[in-house]
Amino acid sequence: MRRRGATGLALICTAIMLAATTPAGAVVKGSVSSFSRYTVRLVGNGYCSGVVIARRAVATALHCAQGMYVIADGHSFRVASISRSAVLDDGRHVSVSGDAAILRLASSLPLNIDAAPVGDGAGDIFTIAGYGTTDERRRGSFGSLHEAVLVPAEPHALVDPNRTGSIGASACFGDSGGPVMRAGMLVGVITRAAHPSPRIACGDLTRWAPITASGADEATAAAEGATVTEPHGPNHRRDARRIPKSEAASVSLFSAWFAPTVEARQSMRRKSAQR
Repeated sequence: MRRRGATGLALICTAIMLAATTPAGAVVKGSVSSFSRYTVRLVGNGYCSGVVIARRAVATALHCAQGMYVIADGHSFRVASISRSAVLDDGRHVSVSGDAAILRLASSLPLNIDAAPVGDGAGDIFTIAGYGTTDERRRGSFGSLHEAVLVPAEPHALVDPNRTGSIGASACFGDSGGPVMRAGMLVGVITRAAHPSPRIACGDLTRWAPITASGADEATAAAEGATVTEPHGPNHRRDARRIPKSEAASVSLFSAWFAPTVEARQSMRRKSAQR
């Protein structure tokens, strides 16, 4: 009897330990993703996701770019600079716009980390992936990579085609910068979420910013003239102001997690003054 009791206690302890160490998921109403070979974590000034596009380049959301390290293969990689363009390992040039940026790393990623295939893709089926939370009530969750299949709702905004209630599959907190794939090709990165309800952030629209690739000869001039900023440099704020109002009005999947919006801070100041 003692042996059985001890064995049972050991099993319970093991189960508790496994439950405690099991990482949280990501993407609301998503499933386990197969994009882990080129989707990475960003940590530092919060949590975000990113997608490898070259041995020394990671695309992510612009609002995630400052003060971050890239985590890949269990190691951290320092960001040397932040840019709107980069050269892929195959010689093509890529550029981003809107709430997107390219992190240029100080050292190369391990050889077992692949670069996502950048291209146009085809069709109206998109797949998003990220390391964020599966439930916005648990915004601190940051763990395993999940994905969801979405379709266009409006330009650069995706929605769950199988949504039956108030919450459908979408990106959420921590997924900013994760890949947006179409027909197996990387076409952009996740930027924001938007929901009709003022009390809900995730579960409706997933907004994204495009990544455009072109041949070396076609893009040389554009790449040379692209804005490049050092981390924490003055141009970051200037670039951030270029985000369209339609995107800025939706919920940031990163900054809204860690800091109140300008409107929220102003409201808090007014309430304090009234008291």
